[in-house]
Amino acid sequence: MPDQAISLPGFAQRLASLGEDDRKAAVTSLHPEYAAHLDVWVAHLAAFEGDGGFLTGEYLWPYPAESETDYLRRQKMARYHNYVETLVDLYVRFMFTQGVKRTSTNSEFNAWLENVDGAGTAISDLLKRLPALALVPGHAAVLVDKTPEAPVGPSKADERAQVFATVFTATAIADWRFDRNTLAAVKLIEASPATDITEAQATEDAKRWLIWDREGWARYSSKGDLLDGDVPDLGLVPLAILRPKPSLLSLMLGRALVSNVNVIRALYNRASEEDNVLRDQAFSLLTCEVPENGDVQQARDQIGNVFGSAKAIAVQGKLEYITPDQSVPGAIRENIAYLVQEVYRAAHMRFSRDSLASETAEAIRLQHTELNEMLQGFAKGLAQVEREIARAWFAWSFPTKEQAQSAFEAAKVEAIYPTEFFLDDLATELDEWAAAIRLGLGETMTRRIKKRAARRLDPEMPADEQKKVDAEIDAMPAEMPSAFPLDTGRNTDVVPPGEATA
Repeated sequence: MPDQAISLPGFAQRLASLGEDDRKAAVTSLHPEYAAHLDVWVAHLAAFEGDGGFLTGEYLWPYPAESETDYLRRQKMARYHNYVETLVDLYVRFMFTQGVKRTSTNSEFNAWLENVDGAGTAISDLLKRLPALALVPGHAAVLVDKTPEAPVGPSKADERAQVFATVFTATAIADWRFDRNTLAAVKLIEASPATDITEAQATEDAKRWLIWDREGWARYSSKGDLLDGDVPDLGLVPLAILRPKPSLLSLMLGRALVSNVNVIRALYNRASEEDNVLRDQAFSLLTCEVPENGDVQQARDQIGNVFGSAKAIAVQGKLEYITPDQSVPGAIRENIAYLVQEVYRAAHMRFSRDSLASETAEAIRLQHTELNEMLQGFAKGLAQVEREIARAWFAWSFPTKEQAQSAFEAAKVEAIYPTEFFLDDLATELDEWAAAIRLGLGETMTRRIKKRAARRLDPEMPADEQKKVDAEIDAMPAEMPSAFPLDTGRNTDVVPPGEATA
């Protein structure tokens, strides 16, 4: 227990009345959905970071009857190709390329948006990190907290405490309760404060448990001992949850960008199997045919242990190289290509443009529609997260819940995200402009078309940047090859935002 008396919310007072073992069990208990999904979330985040079992080789599946020595050797040699990071980066880029329009009439809140974590991170940078961590397992969240510094005087201007935001991954949100559709309580897992560089951190004690409800919060050690707490009575739990693709069965969980992590693990295993086959089976073997009455040991002695293209061998018996069946590595590579395409397909994207020629226009349009709808839901979720972050800031910044709500409404806080990420008419316009340039309509018309295309591709371009682009286009030689080929057909050089290339 803390040495000084502190105010505690009701749940913390109830926990204080429990015995040590019961209190620890209550503090460290997990939501059933968390317990069921934790291993999968860990694997998803490891796939994004190229870490965990993909780094140690733990995610390799042993062969039937494979010796421990051979399995350990494969683990050390295993290679991981991080397609998940590429996909997540593409989604984040789509979301923020067009820019986010933020408005508010509260100058203090606007100033806070330039440094939301107390370390100089702007809200735009924080919200590029959050979706990356949410897309991978399905959800992540931002906690809006306040530093504990006491005021140095009687007025609010004398208060030194600062509101700050922290991102929590799915693996750090251990339990939760909802009142209808509103978060009523949450249990978070925090890392303990860093020890001195000369001291080793104990793994079990390297985490703490932070519990919030609408009344207040309390922090506990890994043993269930109360560390501190308070009753700010915000009237809300200051945790903003982002679910890019919400689950229909849970108010907390979302669906991962690549829904089944075993597809990623299978791809990792195929790469190891390909290496193993090439290393152990794909090299020709020198053999020596010895008659039934011949001396096998004598043949071995004649051949020796070293042979190659620069060595001539004279032996009794017939020598020949036997080449293994090369269809096995080929089959593995085909499966690798299939799995890569499946990873991209799950994210509503295309890995190889070679497949476009065989697809109908309707199929391509359908995939673009799916991606656009996914991104629209993603944008809506981010806008809602920003609104919840703002509400939490106002709750921390005003003495009462009523004053905070009134100030929040008066501030007219708004974050406007793009609503269209790939427009079919944009690709059509690019096709038409490409054809027009190829017609040779003259230097003036060609430059005018290119300037119009630049504005169409980036409608949020600042005026000074537009002047630079215009100047660069004007400086282009009249004879230089066009940036737009004639036969775009949407299958060659004009790559809509919904398509990745190998």
